[in-house]
Amino acid sequence: MNNPVPGSVDLPVPEGKIFPRNLTARADYAVPGNPSGSRPESGVDNCFPGLEFDQRNLEKAFFPGLLFDFHHGGGSRLIGVTEGAPSVLDLTAADLGAGVETDPWRLHLWAVCGRTTVDQTESQAPVFNATSGSGLALWRRVHDLLPGRIAILLGPTPGIQSPGANIVPGGLNAWRMNNDTTVQRDDDGRVEAAVLIADRADYLDADGVIDPDVYLPGDLTRSLCAPWQYDFRECGCYYWAASKPDISASPDGRFHPLNFQRSDRTLPPPKLDTPNIAERGADELDHPALITDWNVLPVVLNGREDDALGPGTPFDLDEMTREKVIEELERLASVEHALCLEYLYAHYSIDAPTTLAPGTNPQSPVAQFHAAAAEVFSVAVDEMRHLRWVNEVLGVLGRPHQLDPPPLGMIIQRQTGQKFELKRLTADQLDWFIQVESISDEMNPDGIDGMYVRLHHTIVQRPDLFPQSDRLAHLIKLIIDEGVNHFERFKAVKGHLAEFLEDEYLRGLDKTPDAMDQQLLQLADLNYAVLLGAMKETLALGDRAGGVLIEHARRAMTNLHEVNHLLASRDVAPRFQIPQPDAVPALADGQATLTAARAARQLQETIRSLDGSDLRVMMTRHQAATEALIADLIL
Repeated sequence: MNNPVPGSVDLPVPEGKIFPRNLTARADYAVPGNPSGSRPESGVDNCFPGLEFDQRNLEKAFFPGLLFDFHHGGGSRLIGVTEGAPSVLDLTAADLGAGVETDPWRLHLWAVCGRTTVDQTESQAPVFNATSGSGLALWRRVHDLLPGRIAILLGPTPGIQSPGANIVPGGLNAWRMNNDTTVQRDDDGRVEAAVLIADRADYLDADGVIDPDVYLPGDLTRSLCAPWQYDFRECGCYYWAASKPDISASPDGRFHPLNFQRSDRTLPPPKLDTPNIAERGADELDHPALITDWNVLPVVLNGREDDALGPGTPFDLDEMTREKVIEELERLASVEHALCLEYLYAHYSIDAPTTLAPGTNPQSPVAQFHAAAAEVFSVAVDEMRHLRWVNEVLGVLGRPHQLDPPPLGMIIQRQTGQKFELKRLTADQLDWFIQVESISDEMNPDGIDGMYVRLHHTIVQRPDLFPQSDRLAHLIKLIIDEGVNHFERFKAVKGHLAEFLEDEYLRGLDKTPDAMDQQLLQLADLNYAVLLGAMKETLALGDRAGGVLIEHARRAMTNLHEVNHLLASRDVAPRFQIPQPDAVPALADGQATLTAARAARQLQETIRSLDGSDLRVMMTRHQAATEALIADLIL
């Protein structure tokens, strides 16, 4: 796990780092092939009619040249033979019987022998008989077989009625070690017993893709629940990772959590969800209702029920030149950065706690303020991701990354001339957020959403100009898809605050900073510099960074966020500046990031020595994160 391909990373490998071994895991964009849910490495599977695939279907080809069915209570049946394969001796399809369920001459798996743990020696390989369980029970043993030599015993009766491996003189493992094989037939040519030996079959080809020569389309999912509503109903909340939401918020975001399968779908809901499955079951749609009324279940986006979004209207789009695409991407990087800072500042301006006390009335003012602040912050986090993705696109195009702080007063929206300003979440500022995130029925090429659509269209249509169009289009599509819901989320913020005056939920953020505030502002500036520096460094290194620096960027963002929250609670306005403005171009240099991190650590130590247990705990936590970054940058 901690042993990458030589030369694949330049930095020290972090403890516990997992390296991808197949093609799809290595790719961080959509690639042709099996869907991710059908991959045994990443899918949510179980051995009953399950969620994404039924693993019994994967193990059907565990023995080269044979196909087994593990789905029957009486045992595992042989259902296919590759005639002429050395591993099957003289078995043919004729030995499988007439295909009638009651045919006594259909062959069954009576026993399996092979190593199942790495500490077992060859002479200790266990033998598993089919006499004490169903096909599922024997599948569990087959599933555990390690790569290497295995032996199987076949016979003409269901495994649960068979003698198991007791009929093999000397034991089945001895036959496996001696490579002894046989097919014994009666006078009529019917198979009475067969011992076959081979290496356990692989189910992946050389590229890590499920072998298409063995598994046909639909093989892995053929035994899932039918109708699907039964599995949908049984995979209850707090049980396992069902492929559906178990809880959600109401369309306006005011009621959360709601039971997604509730039978009473009026608003406001009769009651909120409960984690007690015994209590919630009676309130849910039952199996017949799910079959007949499945269409009442709405789409859930970002944890909220929403069935209002219909298909869009196609637009006539003009293609852009490569130079124009790059120019717009560089501008959009600054726009995403500016929007992120505007949203963060607005978030800090709301007088709301960072967490709600247990049992808080969801309709109380403090709960409404908290909900509004959480919505604004979640959109700001999205914008930070957009900033990263735009810069990844620029990197793929061979252009410098654009992560320098945007200047106040820059134009964010061309058609209105709206400028970048840090303002509290007044009613006017919230209307501006709603307006900039709105989705128009008409394509506006000067709007942010319209420009991303034009960029995506151009890149897809002109692979001659963009040789890595698949990668580029995927990143831009991520931004488009994630931004669709921002409009509704800001509308929800307006709903949360509609009943209150601005003075009731807004902080002033107008205090003149005292000595303590000045230290916190300096620390916030350093955290901001560390955040941008770590992002620039990880984008410059790409895969060679091994995920180390992007994690440090997240920690620096957390530190910045907590310090800004503390400043806002003291009525001091966060300022999103970096120290030493003349050093801004050097932030791509790891040495500049290291200098900022060392200065932050020293200031954290100074602030930690001041009075206040909460402050000491925060600075101790921040200092640990900063020291870890310093250590990695030095190494």
